[in-house]
Amino acid sequence: MNPVSLPKELQKTDLPEWLCRADEQGLLIAPGEAPEDFAGRIARLQKELQSNLPADIPEVSASVREKAEKITGALYGFRADWLPAYYSTCETGHFSAGVSVLQDDFLPLVYLSGAFLKKNRHRGYNAAETLAHESVHAARIAFPDSSSYDEYFPCQVHASAFRRLAGNLFRRWYLPVLFLLGLYPPLLPFPLLILLKEFLLLRQIRRAGKKLRSLGLRPEPVLLRLSDAEIRELASGRLPACLADQTSWRYRIFFRRFVLS
Repeated sequence: MNPVSLPKELQKTDLPEWLCRADEQGLLIAPGEAPEDFAGRIARLQKELQSNLPADIPEVSASVREKAEKITGALYGFRADWLPAYYSTCETGHFSAGVSVLQDDFLPLVYLSGAFLKKNRHRGYNAAETLAHESVHAARIAFPDSSSYDEYFPCQVHASAFRRLAGNLFRRWYLPVLFLLGLYPPLLPFPLLILLKEFLLLRQIRRAGKKLRSLGLRPEPVLLRLSDAEIRELASGRLPACLADQTSWRYRIFFRRFVLS
């Protein structure tokens, strides 16, 4: 784990570049967040990282970290090498490969199953993909609560096409339960309605991505940095303020970092 690298003098002399440096590390300015509020949040995070981490728990290996950072870097344009990540079956439980938690409602911590200490795969999950998945959750901790794409973005890091397509179904515990109830014929409408909802969500985000591409932007990293409301606007053909206002900080980040080559 490395410290957050953000020169304070750069914040004063070139704020857009400072914000881009933060963005590269998975420290994303949230929709509606003012730069001064963002700076305060990052300062608090840096303080917490120095003084408030778990002890006597093995850290995730450097090789797993590097592989996970390559995944998030290629897909979403960030490498969160500052993110605290540990092996602990006590935290994940025996049936989960990984989990991200917020300590004191502020500090993101990632735990991978202790089984990954001995092997690279556990219950069909890859250690690096699991860390990348949880890193995406950590990157969006300051975003408005999402009911639509909580698991969509993290699941796109997986090599499995099934997880990329169906993973968002697990954003709420009751959705797969209702889906499985459809195995009982009288309850067939439940899975049909859930499938329809998932189809509409996928169509919406694909339309939004197509709109971003028409603006000359890479869709995947920009979509990650949008709220549900902004994604809906894009999908309907309208530009949210962060893309319509060229003076907005997020507009500057997007067009500095994610222009199509």
